[in-house]
Amino acid sequence: MTSTALAIAASPAFLASCTAVVCSPGPDSMLVLRLVSRAGRRPPVLAAAAGMLIAGAGYAVAAVTGSMAVVMLRPELFLAWQVAGALVLAVTGARALWEALRPGKAAPGPLAAGAPQTDRLPRHLLLGFLCTAGNPKVGLFLTVFLPQFLPAERPSASALSLLATVYLAIGALWLLVLTEVGVRIVTRGTSSQAAFPPLAARIGNAVAGLVLLGLALTLLIR
Repeated sequence: MTSTALAIAASPAFLASCTAVVCSPGPDSMLVLRLVSRAGRRPPVLAAAAGMLIAGAGYAVAAVTGSMAVVMLRPELFLAWQVAGALVLAVTGARALWEALRPGKAAPGPLAAGAPQTDRLPRHLLLGFLCTAGNPKVGLFLTVFLPQFLPAERPSASALSLLATVYLAIGALWLLVLTEVGVRIVTRGTSSQAAFPPLAARIGNAVAGLVLLGLALTLLIR
């Protein structure tokens, strides 16, 4: 790994570009909003975020090794991947919208002190993983995005790996900040009692549901 790669990884241009991409609204951010509105607790949201990062790391490896080129050579494989990812987003969005609009059904909130924990963390981990893994365009984007910051000659795998690591680190930081801010808004600091009125929780769920449905459609038609 050269000093050039280290300098690029720490350059304002690369860091700003990564931050702009990571912080732009997308399926991951909407899923965090949906889980925060629904549960108002950190464990399920962080479990989903961990799943997103695992999938993101897989895409980063595919981008560094050039494996995403196989997908480009098999249009039917890419289409099937897109359809599966769109289905995950559509189902998640539809459930969020149903919970928001369902009459007489209060939005789930933070558990009271001493209440049994029913977070089902593996399920949230899988949901976060599928949310990111179901979009092959992430891998294609990283395949194009990362090399453009390196010299024109063929970039080394070590240099690409460094840039991918920094990109994932920024993604992890963003998910942590988004989760913490969301949970603090929904709850009163360290109190376990909900500060979010039920209507606001419903609105948050509805917004997340509508955006996820829109992203599912976009994944298919673009």
